[in-house]
Amino acid sequence: MIIKDTATLREYISVNGSVDIDNVKPYLRKAERNFLKPLIGSDQLLVFESEQTDSIIKAAQELAQEAVANFGYYLYLPIGAVQVTDNGIHVTANENTKTASDKQFKELQRSFKKSGHEALDELLEVMEKSADKFSAWFSSDCYTVYKELLVNKTSILNKYYHIFNSRQTFVAMKPTLKVVEDQFINPVIGSSLLVALKINQTDTVRKQVKDLLQQSIVAFTIMKTVDNGMFVLDAKGMHMRFDVLPYEKTVTNINLKVNDFLVHTKKSKKVEGEEYLKLAIKLIVSNTEKFPEYQIQEAQKHITLTNTKSLVGL
Repeated sequence: MIIKDTATLREYISVNGSVDIDNVKPYLRKAERNFLKPLIGSDQLLVFESEQTDSIIKAAQELAQEAVANFGYYLYLPIGAVQVTDNGIHVTANENTKTASDKQFKELQRSFKKSGHEALDELLEVMEKSADKFSAWFSSDCYTVYKELLVNKTSILNKYYHIFNSRQTFVAMKPTLKVVEDQFINPVIGSSLLVALKINQTDTVRKQVKDLLQQSIVAFTIMKTVDNGMFVLDAKGMHMRFDVLPYEKTVTNINLKVNDFLVHTKKSKKVEGEEYLKLAIKLIVSNTEKFPEYQIQEAQKHITLTNTKSLVGL
């Protein structure tokens, strides 16, 4: 485990002095397995379990510990709020203490989860900037998964549509980001160029094209998620349902069949996606020498669907 004692745990979580890490340890271990290991891999996790002296690796190790501490407490809270014995489940209360309200409990749980995701995002940023320091991660399948999308970071998605820097929202949108790549980007620029642009770019024009394509992907993704009940959209941006507690709901897409704001958002994002994609193609065609992977794609054949009373005809 990367958090081995109560003193380390207290560096990241404000806990009562009587808290024993042994009570939280199963949930810290589960947090490593569920949240950290899938992102950085077993070998890199082993590196973080040992004492580090290199300043960059140590900074990453501390971010990993911060993430695990917060996720661990997020997982521990439900069981930590009660006492489980052979005689059943009990809540301890006396004249000096009072059980937290449901509102306080849910806000604290949300806070732990949000802090854990924030630490994970920063950890990945630090690691990606120093390939020589984190060879175990860069050579693992986990890094390949991390780079599988053109929009592969919370910060990129948040740059083009406000999601409150929520990694949880980004992770929930990853399947749609992949669908958008397959449906709108790959048929237009080709798989070779799409794959090539997923690595870091140094040429100015190629960076511009990558930025335009990312903007296009984000716009199309928002277009596709407007009707998804998992998300809440309003004038401020997009939240996960988890991030909006019942008493915080305002006029959004929750429980509304028709919402002019959402209808307008869906239309405007479709237009934005198309325009950014056109700009990217124009830049590619004007600088073909900088894009040797690009091949002019054949015109796409579209299937026209005809609605009938009893079936859908082609």
